Amino acid sequence: MSERRPSFRVTALALAAAVGLALAYTALDIVPAASQDAWLLAAKIEASEKTSEEVMDPWSGLWSDVRPTQVVLSAQNATKPLGGGQVATLRARALHDGGYLYIMLEWKDKTLDDTVNGQNVFADAAAVQLPAVAGVSIPSFCMGDANGSVNIWQWKAVWQRDIDSGFTADADRYPDGFADGYLLQDDPVYQPARKVGNILSQTGHAYPVENLVAAGFGTLTTADLQDVKAQGEWKDGRWRIVFARALQTGAGYPSMAESDVTNIAFAVWDGSKGNRDGLKSVSQFMNLQVLSSSLQRGGDEFPWWGWAIVAAIVATAALSLGVAYRSFGARREPGEGA
Repeated sequence: MSERRPSFRVTALALAAAVGLALAYTALDIVPAASQDAWLLAAKIEASEKTSEEVMDPWSGLWSDVRPTQVVLSAQNATKPLGGGQVATLRARALHDGGYLYIMLEWKDKTLDDTVNGQNVFADAAAVQLPAVAGVSIPSFCMGDANGSVNIWQWKAVWQRDIDSGFTADADRYPDGFADGYLLQDDPVYQPARKVGNILSQTGHAYPVENLVAAGFGTLTTADLQDVKAQGEWKDGRWRIVFARALQTGAGYPSMAESDVTNIAFAVWDGSKGNRDGLKSVSQFMNLQVLSSSLQRGGDEFPWWGWAIVAAIVATAALSLGVAYRSFGARREPGEGA
């Protein structure tokens, strides 16, 4: 009895399955948990007014020169309301200019959700979370804990629209509605939340981001110090959000300097999927380091010609397997198994 040779058909099918799985992961923006990066590195750039304007533009060419860090997200399942998880991954990038730290988040989202005028209408949002005191023991990534509070920067798409297009009102959702006017509409008796300074009731925002603190579930509070900037823009089915804050800030909030290492986590809300409050996609903590080395301009994204080379290699391998399989079939002895 002759020795049974390995099946080229099985090998070809296995290769095809692996390539198909890789293409599916790429198309769906899925990153296996084992491949998540452990570090987000903030390289240094030269500080200038022109650079500051460029870095705050989410789609500027400057960000294309920054290597993205892949971050795996999952549904929030630590406390009610449980759920979310529709955003499987995001890309994070970071820079600093010696005075400010810049963090840019990017993720796929087919729908632009930037209004909340309706009981069942919710807006997109994203957040960055840091330990309130850098360099100490890591608090729970689920909103911190009694032994370790966290600082959260939450960008809100609805505030971004308020800034870009003006405060959204009922007339935006119901354009055919009509009202002669509202009596005493400027009387603070009828607008108590706005009168006392509730940040969620204001009609104007300096930036589309809220600075928050928390020390466990149910403790999320607007911070006394609102010193975080942000700018977001949705384009071609993707959100890009840039957060900015001075490296050195007030007491009780995380300050950083060159070469410092702290922890960072992220969250994303997809409004069209009903995400709000605890219904969100979240990451665990990873490491953030503020580098003293400068950014090397030139682009770290995988170039288009790189994908062409990969495609050529795959095609050549598939063709070689096909030729080998045909040659093997022609040579094998009568009655010999595949």
